[in-house]
Amino acid sequence: MNQSIKLKRGESITYIVLWAVILLVPVFISNTDYGFNWSKVVHEWIRFLPFLIIFLVHNYFIFPRFFIPKKRILYFSITLVLVLLPAFFTDFIGEFFSQFAADSFDLTPRGNMPPVRNGMPPMGNRMPPFPDEMPMRPDQPAQQPFHRLIIDNALVSILVVGFNAAIKVTVIWQAEEQKSKELEKEKLQTELAFLKNQVSPHFFMNTLNNIHALIDINAEDAKESVIKLSKLMRYLLYDSEAGKTTLAKEIEFVKSYVDLMKLRFTSKVSIRMSFPEKVANITIPPMLFTSLLENAFKHGISYQKESFVDIVMRTDQNDLFFSVKNSKKEAGNGLNEVGGIGLENLKKRLDLIYPNRYLLEQKENKDTFEIHIKLPING
Repeated sequence: MNQSIKLKRGESITYIVLWAVILLVPVFISNTDYGFNWSKVVHEWIRFLPFLIIFLVHNYFIFPRFFIPKKRILYFSITLVLVLLPAFFTDFIGEFFSQFAADSFDLTPRGNMPPVRNGMPPMGNRMPPFPDEMPMRPDQPAQQPFHRLIIDNALVSILVVGFNAAIKVTVIWQAEEQKSKELEKEKLQTELAFLKNQVSPHFFMNTLNNIHALIDINAEDAKESVIKLSKLMRYLLYDSEAGKTTLAKEIEFVKSYVDLMKLRFTSKVSIRMSFPEKVANITIPPMLFTSLLENAFKHGISYQKESFVDIVMRTDQNDLFFSVKNSKKEAGNGLNEVGGIGLENLKKRLDLIYPNRYLLEQKENKDTFEIHIKLPING
């Protein structure tokens, strides 16, 4: 299901639950020893009615027409009128509907009512009247002033509108965050596709040239190199399309990549690899380490002096560890200065796939550069 539809549905369910709770509270507290007091329930519902109307008007008319299009001055002006104007009439509306309900429906509580004598039940068993129906006693405080009622009604209206606006703003923010993540994911998928295409023309061209030269020297090695190249191409074209791959396939890809790179180098270049002997059934994003390998060979291998690339991968119960360490062609020439875009793209991918759950460290001196990655393997 689309994420925006889920958010809208969650918002509607929140409103339904809240108003259902508000409307059911009078029902739960109106069951007395004399029976169920429908008169009291209807009286409370009528008190809530103006605030429900305010909520509906704000939720379905004012907010979508004025706040979302960013007509903020008009929105706050209309909302202020919506909050204050009904405050003057809430009690009159309540009295009107209360009288209408009393005239139109029989709201007398049902149950074991005492016998009526001379038109009145005995005082000891009478239903207690509503507070506004009770006669004033000399020691009772005066009725709440009218201006106080207006203030109370306005405060309740502000709470209703404010709570509604807060939920809607939260839903909008979540939708925008989700949209931003989806756009970022699409961008990274595009970058991954670009990376796959970059692994790449130069690499394939150089590898094919090396294989061509190897045919006259060692035909068997040339055949083996062609097989490795075909496996690498198959991985790039098909296995990585799903966005997930197994650790075993990723290790096979790295080994094939490194073996083909070795065809270009002399004995002055030392390439060491270490991988887990037993590979667990782990799923990871494809081609996660390709940019690190490319940079290590591009900026770490020299044809004039001895150089090296060390690749290490290991796992434990919770994490996958991967590190690449390489020499430098020239002092001060590291991944920070050359090829840094690949590292930035890798960080973006890791931020999206493993937010706040991965570790990436890099170390550098005048002769070597190394980078270490720790990834969770349980989600």
